[in-house]
Amino acid sequence: MSKNTNPTDSNGSLEINNATLKKVYSQNWSLYNLSQTKEKMMFLKLLNDAVDFLGIEYEYEFGRPHVPIDDLIKCCAIKVFNCFSSRRTIAELQLAYALGYIRQSYHFNTISKYMNDPTITPWLEKLYKLLALSLVDTESVFAVDATGFGLPHKIRWKEIRMKKLYREVHDFKKLHIISGVRTNIITSAKVTNGTRSDNPEFENLVRATSKQFRMKEILADAGYLSRKNCGISEEVGAVPYIFPKAGVRPRSHGYRAWTRMIRLWKENKQAFREHYHQRSNVESTFSALKRKFSGFVRSKKDTAQTNEILAKVVCHNVAVLISSIFCLGVEVDFD
Repeated sequence: MSKNTNPTDSNGSLEINNATLKKVYSQNWSLYNLSQTKEKMMFLKLLNDAVDFLGIEYEYEFGRPHVPIDDLIKCCAIKVFNCFSSRRTIAELQLAYALGYIRQSYHFNTISKYMNDPTITPWLEKLYKLLALSLVDTESVFAVDATGFGLPHKIRWKEIRMKKLYREVHDFKKLHIISGVRTNIITSAKVTNGTRSDNPEFENLVRATSKQFRMKEILADAGYLSRKNCGISEEVGAVPYIFPKAGVRPRSHGYRAWTRMIRLWKENKQAFREHYHQRSNVESTFSALKRKFSGFVRSKKDTAQTNEILAKVVCHNVAVLISSIFCLGVEVDFD
């Protein structure tokens, strides 16, 4: 008779030194399943309500009437949400038209043309920030980071990162974000060329978020380590937890938050790590965004690539909001 070497019993409990540790799952699967099965239809509804709330006015001009910007934003977001080409998106636009969310089902070339329109860029930025506002009472700890997106017919971002080809390859876009660590909602974002350094974007991301959210902690990796960034965090009322490099000194040079942070790191690493470990949630944000809405862009022109990535941020925030409605009981009202 063979000996049972499985340390877990039929209930999934684990026995160690006569002490039983029961498995605990924080995920409410029934609510999660409900949010996923209703995501697509709720995406269309929330997208429509949020865009309409922006109150984008139609500007009349001489010549052939142009596509209303609010319809254009909805069409671009629907295209990105489904990860379809412009042609394959037409059926999705027909569905949105049948539900009364857009004025007509537009030609696929129209979508590609207006994706390259710089006038929609600021509206996409306003849109993802509006969506994030619904979680203003939920998020208070934030993490900053950046990731790359591969371009059409170019080497993938994953290969650039794994093979350390940053200096050899310049054909990729970079998305800089700050996101809440509880829900992974993106509160501020900036799209730049792939060679842009991460550190300079820290201030703009933090200050933009502080205008809408009460920030208690800001987490970032060693790439953002500087006295200035610690000072910026303190100015917005947050405690910085930026991972120190070897040999750093606690001398403030006018930034007291720097001294407190470095001393905590040197004297009580465990306490520092208890806060800093939450930074990994921003990696989860990138993972979720890329798995659902792709880690590369289809657009070929620079402005269109920026708008497409911002549309991914919009889609991500809508998806996070839907999950929060079911799993956290968040109420959404744009009125």
